[in-house]
Order: sequence, then C-alpha cells, then structure tokens
Amino acid sequence: IAMVKAARRLEKEKLDARIILQVHDELIVECDEKDAEDICTLLEREMENAADLAVRLTAEAHFGKTWLEAKA
Repeated sequence: IAMVKAARRLEKEKLDARIILQVHDELIVECDEKDAEDICTLLEREMENAADLAVRLTAEAHFGKTWLEAKA
C-alpha cells in the first residue's frame, strides 16, 4: 500500500520520477539528479504516513547513482 501511495503522489506532483523496484521495505526510484533531494523528502513523508498505527513509522531516503552509493 505504501508503494502505491508513493507512486500516486509522484504522479500527482507531476514529478519526473518513477518507482522501478521494491525490495522488501525499500523503494528504488529513478529521477533526475536535480530532483533527488525533493523526491527523498516526499517519499519519506509518504512512507511515514502510509498507515495510521499506534507506533510512529520512520523512513529514511538516500540517493546515489547506484544502489550501493545510495545505501552508503
């Protein structure tokens, strides 16, 4: 559900970005380098608010040219 909400938000904001892969609780998004920070902020917000739970959800978004670079 969180991935669908995030994808819809990217479309709604008309951002040139798309989710290309989900691996467990991680999303891989392809976007222009100049938009990366804004998209990270948007995705963190969407993922943290994906469900209304008794505990707070936290999310971290990072970017890089490769998955390894983004995880560092």
